[in-house]
Amino acid sequence: MAPTTAFTSGIDKRDMFLGKPRCIICGNNYPLGLQHCHISRESEPDTWADLKRRGWIPTFAKDAEKEPRNGVLMCANHHLMFDTYGYFIRFLPHCGKFIFVNQSNSPYDQQFHGKAIGLDICHRLCPFPSLFIIHEMRVRGFYPFQLESTDHPPGPVAGDAPWQDWMLADGVINRATGTIIRDSPHSYASSANVATHSPHCQPGGYTQASSLALTPSHISHILCASQAMPSWKACQIAGVRRSWQRLARFR
Repeated sequence: MAPTTAFTSGIDKRDMFLGKPRCIICGNNYPLGLQHCHISRESEPDTWADLKRRGWIPTFAKDAEKEPRNGVLMCANHHLMFDTYGYFIRFLPHCGKFIFVNQSNSPYDQQFHGKAIGLDICHRLCPFPSLFIIHEMRVRGFYPFQLESTDHPPGPVAGDAPWQDWMLADGVINRATGTIIRDSPHSYASSANVATHSPHCQPGGYTQASSLALTPSHISHILCASQAMPSWKACQIAGVRRSWQRLARFR
């Protein structure tokens, strides 16, 4: 499978809602308007290599342009705003969710601010939270005087962050379990194991998240939780398997 195909197909399989691909932020499902967004830019291989050396991403992670855990599915609007640092995405270890932070105070995006987006921490291809930290640092640099409002967003940040409104309105969330329904309604009705976000997978620690300030302590908790996620472990296992396969060719 070609690198670009592996990247896009992995994201397409992961970012499905009721059997259809949608923007993980706003829920846009117009096929021609959906794009595959790199979290860490593929044009910055030195940054990717440095993250590996520091242990922020797994040693066996593929290159930035090939790794599906370095990408998300977005509408063209949110892809552009992500690349131009209009907002950032923060992983909250205490509840196991990724939330949208409207750092630029965009009037349109205020409806998404402080709410969880459509990513599952239990999915084997879930993005590495550390990548969002690097992006967040850059966003804060673009809007240095917005810290007070975005560090203390509305809503129960110290508790279980609410899902985006469209996810609740469109029935994407299983009300009984609080999980994301990925499969189509027909498949969901015939299967009891369709949700990939489970409370049992949520990393522990970091239970008193009263703000979104980015301190060394916050970063440490996020990195610790990241290394306990299924996607981190799946990445390492797949990397070891690729290494053994390469060695086998020379025997």
